[in-house]
Amino acid sequence: MEKIAEDTVEIIALEYCEAFTIELRSDGILHSHTSSNIDFDINSLKKFNEVMGRMLNYKKAPLLITFDEFAIPPADTRVFWARKESCPWSLADAYVATNMGHRIIGGIYLRFNKPGRTTKIFNTKPEAVKWLRTFL
Repeated sequence: MEKIAEDTVEIIALEYCEAFTIELRSDGILHSHTSSNIDFDINSLKKFNEVMGRMLNYKKAPLLITFDEFAIPPADTRVFWARKESCPWSLADAYVATNMGHRIIGGIYLRFNKPGRTTKIFNTKPEAVKWLRTFL
């Protein structure tokens, strides 16, 4: 596998979908960042999937997921998102948990919601990206 320097990665497509900023990176990873300024629900996630599919030309890609400090996914969205069919375009999900609240929610998500896709929680974005690149 070719080593790609993070500083050479470019954003080749960008869309905003409710609480989500969605970026397609030149290394083939899709990055979703969730804002704490806008509430989201299951319908928001369904719209996110429409954008994700379109951006990826309806092919699968690894998904990097980050959050604003105070963005916490509601319980019903975690249940929905854990289902394999809820995100047909993701090869694997890497969550970046930058604070204790995110780490706690991430642990609950892994243990109790049991995501149907390969999913890991990371403390830093570089760790998450390194892992996601193994799916390219």
